[in-house]
Amino acid sequence: MRDWPLTGRDADITAILAARARPGCAGVVVAGAAGLGKTRLAREAARRLGNVTWVRATRAAASIPFGAVAHLAAPGTRPLDLVRAAAEWAAARERPVLGVDDAHLLDEGSAAVVAHLVTTGLVFVVLTVRTGEARSDAVTGLWKDGLCERLDLTRLSEEDIDGLLRAELELDGEVTLEAAAREFAHRAADGNPLALRELLSAGRSTGVLTRRFGVWRWTGPLRAPAEVAELIAANLRELSEGVRAAVELVACGEPLPAATLTALAEPDAVDEAVERGLITVERRGSRHSVRIAHPLYGELVRAVLPPLRAAAIWRSLASAALDAPLRRHDDTLRAALWQVDGGLILRPDIVLRGAQQAVGRSDLVLAERLARAARRAAPGPESDRVLGEILEYRGAEAGTLLPEEPPDEERGPWAVARASTLYWGAGRVADTHAALDLAGGDDLAESTRVWILLFDGRCAEAAALARRVLARPDVHPQAAIWAAACGSSALAFTGEHAASRAMRERGTALAEALHAQLPWGVVQMGFGACFAALAGGDLAEGWAVAEAGHRRAVADRTPLMAGGFAAFRGLIENARGVYGRSDATLREAVAILEDNDTFRFVRGCLTALAESAAVTGRPGTADEWAARAAAMPGGWNRLLEPWRLLSRAWLAHAHGENPLPHAASALALARELGLPTVEAQAAYATVRLGGTVRELPDAGDAPLPPVLAAAREALAGDDPAALTGAADGFARLGMPLHAAELHATAARRLRGGGRRAAAALASERAAALRAECGDVRTPLLAEDAAVLSRREREIALLAVKLRSKEIAAELGLSVNTVHNNLARAYVKLGVSGRDELRRLWAERGW
Repeated sequence: MRDWPLTGRDADITAILAARARPGCAGVVVAGAAGLGKTRLAREAARRLGNVTWVRATRAAASIPFGAVAHLAAPGTRPLDLVRAAAEWAAARERPVLGVDDAHLLDEGSAAVVAHLVTTGLVFVVLTVRTGEARSDAVTGLWKDGLCERLDLTRLSEEDIDGLLRAELELDGEVTLEAAAREFAHRAADGNPLALRELLSAGRSTGVLTRRFGVWRWTGPLRAPAEVAELIAANLRELSEGVRAAVELVACGEPLPAATLTALAEPDAVDEAVERGLITVERRGSRHSVRIAHPLYGELVRAVLPPLRAAAIWRSLASAALDAPLRRHDDTLRAALWQVDGGLILRPDIVLRGAQQAVGRSDLVLAERLARAARRAAPGPESDRVLGEILEYRGAEAGTLLPEEPPDEERGPWAVARASTLYWGAGRVADTHAALDLAGGDDLAESTRVWILLFDGRCAEAAALARRVLARPDVHPQAAIWAAACGSSALAFTGEHAASRAMRERGTALAEALHAQLPWGVVQMGFGACFAALAGGDLAEGWAVAEAGHRRAVADRTPLMAGGFAAFRGLIENARGVYGRSDATLREAVAILEDNDTFRFVRGCLTALAESAAVTGRPGTADEWAARAAAMPGGWNRLLEPWRLLSRAWLAHAHGENPLPHAASALALARELGLPTVEAQAAYATVRLGGTVRELPDAGDAPLPPVLAAAREALAGDDPAALTGAADGFARLGMPLHAAELHATAARRLRGGGRRAAAALASERAAALRAECGDVRTPLLAEDAAVLSRREREIALLAVKLRSKEIAAELGLSVNTVHNNLARAYVKLGVSGRDELRRLWAERGW
C-alpha cells in the first residue's frame, strides 16, 4: 500500500508548532493508543519545525543501556560520558528539535539523557508515548512537571475515515463504496487509521473486498493474512486460559447473551476480559449481550481459531441455547446457527425454523445454509418446501425439490413455494395461478397471488383481491401484510391514491405491531410505499421512505434489504431526474442483488442505469447497460415493461435516433395494462422527447398526473406564467429536472418576447434546478444556459439583504470584486440597481 495522507490532524500540528514558539515550553508529548498515527503526526510536525534528529526506542534497544541515544555521541563514547556528549551535540546545533518515537520503550539511561536535554533547554522535544504502557519516571516527568505540553490524540472522525477510504479506494463517483461496506469499515476501524489500513489490506489480499460494477463491497467474512493471524494467535496465547476461553466464546457467539457467557465461562475470567477492554456488555431493553470490544479483533479471533476448537465452542453454545427456553425471536436463529457451525444437529426442527427466520431477515445465504443442513439431518416434504422457497428467493433452481402435487397438510405453503418457482423462476404465468388454485383459497396463497398479479401488470385485479384478503376474518398476519403492501401499490398504479394510502397505513400499523414475529413486514410495506410513489408521483415522499429503509437495513446488517431499498431509491432518483445520484445508487443495488435476484428486479435496475447514462450523454455506456438488461431473465414482470420502453426512448435520443416509436409503445402498453398513472407518465415523456399528445388520461387522485397535464398544456400554449406554475408543481413533488425544463422553456419564450429580465431570472431558476440533476441533456433544456456565473449569482442573491462590505466579509472577497460582479449581474438581468434586483427576486420567491 502507498503512504496514506495525514488526515484530521491539522489542529494537532498547529498546536505543536505553536508550542515551539511559546516561551518556557520545552516540547510536546504526543500520547495515544496504538494505531492513531502518533508517529506520523510527530514526524510531520518535526519536519515543519526543521533541524530535527530522531531517537527511536524499540523493545530490542531497551535491553541495551543508552542504546536509543548512542548515535547522539561519537562512536566509542563511554556510557558515563553520554549525558555530557549529548549535551555538547545539542549545544552545537542551536536548540535542535529532538524527535523521540515510542518513548515508553526507552531504557532508563536513554530516558535520563532525553530528560536532561529537555530540562536544560538544549532541545525542543517532540515525543510520542502509547497510553496504557509502563514508562520511565524520567519520561513521565516531562509533562507531569510542566516542562512539556501533553497532546492526547483522539480517534479520527467519521469524516476523516471517509477521506481515507476515498483516497485508498480511489472513490470518485464512478467508483463507489457500498453503504454496508462503509458502515463495516467505520465500525471495525473505530476511528483508528492503522486498523482501517489493516482492514483494507486484509480484505483485498484475501479477496473478500472486491469491486463489481464500480462498487467496492465485502463478499465474505474477513480472513486474516498470515502475519496478522500469527500476531492475533500470539496475543491469545498470552492470555490466561480462562480469559482466552471467554474471548473465544464471545467471538463465536456475538452478540452473546450475558447469561450464556456466565454459564459457560469462569466469572472471574469474564470480569477480567471486561476490565482489559477485550469484551464489552451492551444492554437492549431488559437483555444484556456481550460483544468483542473491537469488531476487527472479533473477525480475526474467529479466523485463527483451530477448526476443532471452534466446533467445540459452537457445540457448547448450541447445547446451552437448547437447554434454555427460546423466548426471544433471535434465540431460535442462534440455536440453529450454532448447531450447524458445530457440526452436530440435535434439533433439526429448530434449524429449519432458523432458516425461515433468516429469510425474514433477508439473509438468504444463511437461510439456504440452514435449510440444507436441516434437510440433510431430517429429510421430508417440509424441509424440501422451505429449501425450495429459499432457492427461488435466491434466483436458483428450486422446482425439483417440490412434489408435483401438494401434500394435504402443506397445501398452502406448497402453493406459495410452487407459484414463486413457476412465476419468478420460469415466467409460467398460467401454471402459477393453477398451482395457487390448488391451495383452496389459503390466506398466504391468495396474498401471494396478489404479488403475482401486481408484477404481471394486472393491477386492478391485484387491488380487488387484496381487498378481499384483508376483509377476511382472522386473516393470517403475514398474508395481511403481503396483501396490504401489494394492494396499496396496485391502487397507486390504477390512480386510487387515497385508497392506496389508507391500505398502506393499515398494513404498516400491523407490520410494526408484529415486528418481533414478522421482522420483514415493515420492509415489505416500505417496498410497497416506494412502488406507490413511482406510480403516483409523490417522489419526495417515496425517496424519503427508500432512504430511511436503506439506512435501517445497513444498520441492521441485512444486505438484501439494503439492496432492495437501494434499487427503489435509484429508480425514484431516475424518476425525479437526479441522474447524478441515481447511477451510483443503482450500481450498488445491482452489485448486491445480482446473485439474489428473487423478484427479477435487477433487470429493471440495469434498464434504469441505461437511461441514466443516456440522459447524461454517455450513449456507449448506456448500450452496455441495456445489453446486460436484455440478457437478464424477468421479462414477464410486465409491470416494469412500460418504463423499460421509455428508457429505450431516451437511449434512442442519446444516439440521435427517433425516440418517439419507443415512447408510443410504452404509452400503448400502459393503456393496455390499465395503468393510467404510468400512461400519463409515458404521454408526458412523449412531449418531453419532442412528440405531441392531445390529452393525458384521467389518472384518478394521484398527485403527479394533474401536474403532468398542466405542464403539457403549458408547453402547448404560449404563456410563460403557466410554464413556471407547472414547474413549481414539479418542484413540490421533488422533480427538479422536469421543473428545470419548464423554466428553460419559459426563458426562451420570454427572450423571444423581449422580456430580458424575466428571461434571465427563468434561466437562473432552470440552472439552479438543473445543478441538482447532474450533467443532463434533454430536448427541453437545449440551448439554455445560466445567465449569471456562479460567483455573480452568489453575490446577487446576497445583495438582497447585505451591503457590499458585508458580502465581501462573508465571501472573503474585496469590496471592488463584489461591485464588479454586481455590475455584471445588473446588466445581464436587465436591472439598474438593488431595488429592482430585490423586486425581480421577489417576483419568483427567491
